[in-house]
Amino acid sequence: MINQSAEYLKESEQISKEQAAEPVKTTEQSSGQTAGPKPGNASPGARRYGLFGVSAYPERQGMEEEQRQSMSRWAGGVILFLMAGVMALLLMAGSGSKGLTVTFDSQGGSEAAVQSVPFGGTVEEPDPVARPGYVMKGWSVTPDGSQPWDFDQDTVTEALTLYAVWEADPG
Repeated sequence: MINQSAEYLKESEQISKEQAAEPVKTTEQSSGQTAGPKPGNASPGARRYGLFGVSAYPERQGMEEEQRQSMSRWAGGVILFLMAGVMALLLMAGSGSKGLTVTFDSQGGSEAAVQSVPFGGTVEEPDPVARPGYVMKGWSVTPDGSQPWDFDQDTVTEALTLYAVWEADPG
């Protein structure tokens, strides 16, 4: 196994030396200066650079350099388009959204202001409401007061109406 690995390394080094010794073909510009390697004539194993660095498309038999570059540009364009779409959605979601509406039904008491709360946010306890002959016990999700609302713990996940819970004033 070790001998096979050593032989493989020697062969790889020899191939690399041979490739490095090959002259790179260049195109001549009208001024007589060389303009760099001619597309498609880079040494085998050379990296291909696309829009985002190394091309995602490895060299394939029968595929010209122009086709690889075209595919790389196309893939880069698709990625940019998708990223722009995601950014637009994030911006729209964050701006202009006033949140979920929380209304307060005082059930015969004084009015309480409507609030707009972001999804997952907590509701601010409204200013105290009054009702002659009653003492306020709190707020509930149900009109009968069976599900009390905890302003410190409970969060808003949909539009909501909270109902005042009253108890007759004994005095």
